[in-house]
Amino acid sequence: MDDIFKDLPFGKVAINKMGNVPDNFKLFNAELIEDCPGNIKVTGAEFREAKTGPRKGQLVIEIHNTRKSVIVTKEETEAYRWKS
Repeated sequence: MDDIFKDLPFGKVAINKMGNVPDNFKLFNAELIEDCPGNIKVTGAEFREAKTGPRKGQLVIEIHNTRKSVIVTKEETEAYRWKS
């Protein structure tokens, strides 16, 4: 499973806000918050490798109770863009 958000500005801000996460932690969902235009709720979790099947050896099985979510504001994303 690819971490499609990790290289985007809001993804980098989200990982920073989540703190120390292991290498097998992947962001997998980002949704706009209706009440706050420009703010995004980003969710990720730790994954383990599949032991059988067509995706054997790939990080595709979510590990129970490792899910984390954070709110990334428009201002945080803009500040990151200006920094880099």
